[in-house]
Amino acid sequence: MKCHGKRPMALFLALALVVSLCLGCGTNGDDERVTITIGYMTDYTGSAASAVASINYGVLDATRYYSEEGLVSGARLKLESWDARMDTSKTIPGYEWLRDRGAELILSLITQDGVLLKPVADRDKFPIFSMTTNEQITEPPGWEFCFSNRADQVMATLLKWVSEKHWDYGKGVPKIGFVGWNDPSAVEVEKGMSGYCQAHPGEFDYVHGYLPPVGTVMYSAEVEGLKDCDYVCAYAISGADFIKQYTAKGYETTYLDPATDMSIAGYVLARAGWEAVDGMLTAASSLTWSEPYPVVDFARLLLDTYRPGEADAIVDEGTGYVSGGVVPMVFMLSILQKAVEQVGAENLNSQAIYDAAVEYRVSGTTLEGFPQWGFSQTKRYLYDDLQVFEWDAAGKEFVMVQDWIPLVTEW
Repeated sequence: MKCHGKRPMALFLALALVVSLCLGCGTNGDDERVTITIGYMTDYTGSAASAVASINYGVLDATRYYSEEGLVSGARLKLESWDARMDTSKTIPGYEWLRDRGAELILSLITQDGVLLKPVADRDKFPIFSMTTNEQITEPPGWEFCFSNRADQVMATLLKWVSEKHWDYGKGVPKIGFVGWNDPSAVEVEKGMSGYCQAHPGEFDYVHGYLPPVGTVMYSAEVEGLKDCDYVCAYAISGADFIKQYTAKGYETTYLDPATDMSIAGYVLARAGWEAVDGMLTAASSLTWSEPYPVVDFARLLLDTYRPGEADAIVDEGTGYVSGGVVPMVFMLSILQKAVEQVGAENLNSQAIYDAAVEYRVSGTTLEGFPQWGFSQTKRYLYDDLQVFEWDAAGKEFVMVQDWIPLVTEW
């Protein structure tokens, strides 16, 4: 996948104006389909907005296509969006606002929102689908289902792979460290890194884990504290500014990315540039634009259909549109399809969606090529495997260096 990262994308400005869209609504009186409302909680105007803009587009376009093509039998789809702005005080009001507008289920993008929604979803027996995964969401298993891996397990899987396939121990034990905003996702990644290092003392020397407040943009102490590390996880949105400042000081390292930076590559590259991230290792269940999966072709179809003038810019932003937006929506809409098949669109309720989610297994032509992941009565994260990619500055692309490997769940 070519990803040039020439500029940060301002597409989210248009999305910030989108609150409610009835997708595939009939233009005459003979459309008798039942309207099913989907709630979407994301960031349109907060600190993550520019980074997740292409993800938001993928969610919108996939929903629109399913509605216009009648892929959920007997139903048109209405998308209600809530801008949580990376502000935890807006999460529960957003949940109530979406439900007041008839949402039958809610899709949540930001980890901290997913964590806060878990207890209310369990209390109300209302289905929530999270695009990120956290132990606080998955344990104990309840009414929230996650379309990704637990961040600590992704980090542990990447560290195991690095120790076995990447580092030359003839040079000694590598020093590693972490920096990321103090939010639930970053806290879990740091836990995975420090926990794995403690359990495998001969593999890595853990220097420090920094968790500055959300919104931090200056990293003087963190840069100096990690300047001698062989590997650094500069996590998610906050990592882009750290990488820029680390490089400006003349320091070099190999960056470790647990399933985040490829989806916001345009954001990272606009701040740090390709040379700074050359050799970064990403462990992810996401797909690049160059991989031969039908769902990638589907994502390109959506771009050609709905955003032909913006397609190149969206692809340049990274894998967010396809893997962050389209793929989770295909999963969730597949579950919705199953629930409607079982009870009928007119009888759809929370219990039917929950029952379909618990039984869900990845299948169907669009998702051909994926391992056969699924939920169960006790499992609330979907993926069980990861791929490893290396960021190549010379080719301006992500190169797969390891096909699917099992997720490390204990260390």
